This record gives sequence, C-alpha cells and structure tokens, in this order.
Amino acid sequence: MIDLTRLPPPAIVEVLDFESLVTAHKQDLLQRHPAAANVLALPSEPLVKQIEAFAYREMLLRGRINDAARANLLAFATGSDLDHKGAFYGLARMAGEADERYRSRIQLRIAALAGNGTPEQYRLLAMSANQNVRDANVTNATPGIVNVVLWLLNPALAADTVAAVLTALNAPNARPLGVAVSVAVARPVTLNVTAILWREASAPADIVTQIHARFTAAIASYASLGRSVPLSWVTAQLQQPGIARVEFPIAGQPAGHTVLAADEYAVAGTINLTDGGVA
Repeated sequence: MIDLTRLPPPAIVEVLDFESLVTAHKQDLLQRHPAAANVLALPSEPLVKQIEAFAYREMLLRGRINDAARANLLAFATGSDLDHKGAFYGLARMAGEADERYRSRIQLRIAALAGNGTPEQYRLLAMSANQNVRDANVTNATPGIVNVVLWLLNPALAADTVAAVLTALNAPNARPLGVAVSVAVARPVTLNVTAILWREASAPADIVTQIHARFTAAIASYASLGRSVPLSWVTAQLQQPGIARVEFPIAGQPAGHTVLAADEYAVAGTINLTDGGVA
C-alpha cells in the first residue's frame, strides 16, 4: 500500500503567510487611494491596525478552508471526517479504534475491492476481526493454501484472537471457495546491539543516554512483519549529530543483516551503548 506519510503536501492546501496578506492589502489600498501612503508606514496608525485585523481574519478563514480541504483527503482526515471516508467504502470504525488503525483498514478496504482472495482482503478481515491484531501478513507458499500471520499487540490473548480471525475468514463471502486458510501468530526476533559511541567535543555529555532512549523507540517504529534490519540502519540510528564514530566490539551484536521471514518482526533485545568519550 502507498505510505500516506510520504506523499508530498497537497496542492489544494494553501500556504498561509500573515505578512504577505498585510502587504497585499496595503498595496490594494494604495491603488485605490494613493494618498494613504503617508500613514501606512506608521505601525500605530489606526488604518494599519484595521488592515492587520482584516488580514488576520482572512488568514483564519483561509485556514478553515485548508482544514476542510484536508478533511477530504484520507491522509489527513481525522475523527468524524475519517468516519465518513470509511462509510463511503462501507467500512465502519470499530469501537475505540484509533484514527491511524482505522485509516490503515480503509486503505486495505480500497485495495480489497478488487475481489476476495487478494492479500489486502485477508489482512482487512484479520484486522477487522479483533483489535488485538496490529497487522497481518499473507503468504501462499503452497497452491490452494493461504497462510495468515498475525502480529499481536497482546500475545497473552493469542488464543482468543486467532479464534476470532478464523471465524471472520470462514464467514460467508469472506474468501473464495476451495481455498484452505491457516492462521498463526507472528514471532518476535530480538535485536541485540552492543556498541561504543565516541562523542565529538561539542556534544552534550549525556548524548549516549539520549540516543539509547530514542533507539528503542526507533526499532518499534521501524519494525513490521517480514521487514529485515540491515546493519546500515542500526548504524544510522546511532550515528546521530554529535557522535564522531560508532564501533561494534562484539561480532553478531548486531548481525550484519538481520533477515526476517514473513512471520517475524523485530523487537529491541539487549541494547548496550557505551560512552567511549571524546574521539
């Protein structure tokens, strides 16, 4: 699916600039009444204050128009606006479902309109069956057998979640006849990292601590089903501004390229970051 966060800013949304609006109104006034030039240069002039107030109100109006334009775009719609986008495709929000998850299901719904049996259809059914499903992956290694792998938010609820997904996949009109479907739970693969970070002289003394806190969150954000973790990505996360160089003293922590299967996802394991001092 298209990553909506990587789309360029929509041209329908106007970039607002208060000073440009004030300047435009002054120029318009001068065209209509050139004699006002003597007072428009005075910040305390009531006429200038009136122009600024008018420009500010226009900026608010244009901002509201921008908001209305964004509400019609799937990438920006939120709340009830997003509910209407989903309703257009016949997909209601689940109770308590967050906007980002609902937006992902709407994308899957659009792709699934091609017909039952598409990977998006199976993913949509899995995510719609239970909110404990963070994501799902679909493989077809053996002809006639579809394997659905679930990435769970709470592994302790695996049994109930798998049962709910199986029920959804076997419902009438859910999938083509004669296709066997299996459901399994994805496996976490721990990413262990031991590194020495050498600071630049101008770097804060606690920069390694800051990077450690951000690195764990970065792994959680980067991870997805079947997405491998190359050493270059790990290095890029550690080679932040203020770090002169990064060394990995223990072989295999991390691996040169952590390859993950379709039923695996990366999680932070043992993260040991040592401050090597000033390089």
